[in-house]
Parts: sequence; structure tokens; C-alpha cells
Amino acid sequence: MRLILLLLAALAASASPAAGEEDRHAAARRAYEAGDSAAALEAWTALAEERGADAALLAAMGNAEWRLGRKGRAMVCWERALLMDPRQPTARAGLAHASAVGGVDRPADRWHERYAALLEADAWIALALLAAWAWLLAWALPRLRGRRMGDGHHRVALAAATALALVAPALWGSWQLHHRAVNRLPDEPLKLTPTALGEPLLLMGEGDVARVGRTLNGHARVELAGGQAGWVRLAALEPVAEEGPPRSLEQAAP
Repeated sequence: MRLILLLLAALAASASPAAGEEDRHAAARRAYEAGDSAAALEAWTALAEERGADAALLAAMGNAEWRLGRKGRAMVCWERALLMDPRQPTARAGLAHASAVGGVDRPADRWHERYAALLEADAWIALALLAAWAWLLAWALPRLRGRRMGDGHHRVALAAATALALVAPALWGSWQLHHRAVNRLPDEPLKLTPTALGEPLLLMGEGDVARVGRTLNGHARVELAGGQAGWVRLAALEPVAEEGPPRSLEQAAP
């Protein structure tokens, strides 16, 4: 009896933090719905710092940031939420609103990026590893036994090779989705050269998303939604693939 009581007490203790987090999340949701976006964001940020930010929490933070007029931080939250869960509805709705009526430019997803968004990046990697091991074992096991590949081994090898061919575009698309960044500053110049005195080609708005290539001299080579390419200061960009809430403007680019 004493052992049962101890087990029940341990279960209650482990469940109470989760229940407390749910209560705090619900309170933040009520504050957001009442129009107090600052209080909601503060509560959600505290939760993210304590237990880490999942896709739903980041999406909610993005909504609060958008209401507060911080487009760059909102876009970072929504983009990171979609990397964690490509089907997160709040983040998808937020990005659609920002692109349609919010004045934010975001590159349209290419076919392999849309394909990659069918599953999380970790799931594609797991499928690729499973297919690779299946092919390797189907090829190696008969040879280790001094035999030829039988019909079963050929079928497994063919299925594994087909799976790898289907997964490859998703891995490429996932890699490209992870190599995006959000402009954190208003009217940031896209330059012809990666120098302080580089000729401005156009101005990026706060929250604009770009595909990011190589870096040089404190600048990153980017491609914008309209196809324009040039150099932008690293200090103005925040990579989408980082973890957690967006960093403050006082934090320099890593």
C-alpha cells in the first residue's frame, strides 16, 4: 500500500508541471484574445525559455509579434514553426496573410520544397537512412555468405533504390528550406558587392524572406522573392533554422 501511494505521489508530481504549463498557455491565449498581445507574448516567451519552443508555441508567438507591429520577429516565428511542423495551421495562415496583405515578400516554394514540406526533415532523413541500410544489407549479406543475390534480395534492393530516389528531392528541398533568413530591419539595402560602400540595388522591407547562399566580409549572398540577387549584411538577417524564439535586435548575428 505504501509503495502504491509513493507511485501515485510521483505521478502527481510529474503531471503537475505539465498542468501548470497548460494553465499558463491558456491564460496567455485569453490575454491575446482580449487584445493584450504584449502580456500574451511575455507569457509564451517565458514558457519557451523554460521548456523549449514547439511549433504551436512559435506560431502563437508569431501572431502576437505581428499584432505588435514587429514583422521581422513574427516571420521568424512562423518560419521556424513550419520547419518543425510543415502542416502547422496557425503558422501557415500567418505566412499567407503576411505575403498577401502584410507587405512582406517571401519566395514561393519550389516543387521540391513543397515536396519536402510533406514530412518533417527528420522523417525524410530517417527514411533515407532506412532505405540506404536496406539496400546495403540486401547487397552485402549474400556476399558475406558466399552466395549470389536471390530474388528476394533483388526485390529489397530495388525497393530501397526506389525509395532513395523518391527521398532525394525531399532532402534537397529540406536543405533549401533550412537555408532561408528573415530581414530584421526596415529598408535594408540589397547591395551589388559585399562591402560597406556597395551599390544599393533595392531596399528590403522588415520581415522579407530570402534564400541565403555563401557569406563574405560580413555579408550574405541572397536571392529574394522577385528573383533579385545580391548581398545583405549578416547583422540584418536572422536564419530560420535556428532554434527557439527570435533573438532581439541587440543580439548580433552569430
